Amino acid sequence: NNNNNNNNNNNNNNKDSRRHIATKGGMGDVGKFVMTLARLEPSLSCNIIPIALSVENSSEGTDKGLEVDVEDPTLKTNTEDVLATMSDTINKIDVANDSAEKEIEDAIEGADAVISCLGNRQPSMERWCALGTRKVVSGMHTKNIRRLVCLSSMGIGKDFMKTTPLTVLWAVLLKTLLRSARKDLYGLEKVVRESDNLDFVLVRPVGLTPQQPPQGSCDHLVSKPAKGTNIGLQFMFAKSDAAAFMLGEALAPTIHSREVTIGYFTTFVPKPVPVSGTF
Repeated sequence: NNNNNNNNNNNNNNKDSRRHIATKGGMGDVGKFVMTLARLEPSLSCNIIPIALSVENSSEGTDKGLEVDVEDPTLKTNTEDVLATMSDTINKIDVANDSAEKEIEDAIEGADAVISCLGNRQPSMERWCALGTRKVVSGMHTKNIRRLVCLSSMGIGKDFMKTTPLTVLWAVLLKTLLRSARKDLYGLEKVVRESDNLDFVLVRPVGLTPQQPPQGSCDHLVSKPAKGTNIGLQFMFAKSDAAAFMLGEALAPTIHSREVTIGYFTTFVPKPVPVSGTF
């Protein structure tokens, strides 16, 4: 179930029906939950190859990251316990190194799919989502791996969200305080879309927050709700539910070569239309 065993798994593909999933991230929480869900959920039949991509000596730091920022104490404890057991198997790669592409190729060999949760969305941090994605996609092409489930963000491109004060605020932040993150994420999505022979899904979660308790499922939008309908997504979303959606799309793909916005459905109650002559 780790990178050191990958060559043995590759040689025994005919004997092992489990799918091999390479999960990559800058060790943000969504990537950590993807890594641990397969072990916490016995019904999932897959081998996880954990890979931590980063830029050494950057503002993000170099820690492999064995903690998660969530307020659910049971979820936090269970996840961190599993992360602790995986610490020695996490393959750490500096994406800025010339050798990064070859290291990524070696790490993902034998994988059936790649889940990518790169970079950060915080102000004043180094941006390398596009750079890292370019090297990940190149490695996938070399190793003939087609399925990519890639984390992006609400507010990038057409995310199919209804306009609310919170979505307007997020759009303003992306164009001001977080404009470098916005540029980097657009670059990430461009790399993915323009890659040949890639079966991808770009996953744009709504606001991920430590306070949101997981619901064990999520909803998604792949197009703008029909005019006159009241379907939308709540603004806040649990990190572990985002991770579960991404893992599900790696194991049993349902969305191909397009973007999807994920969260929890909500309904908007329309304002009543006044009857003529009344107030």
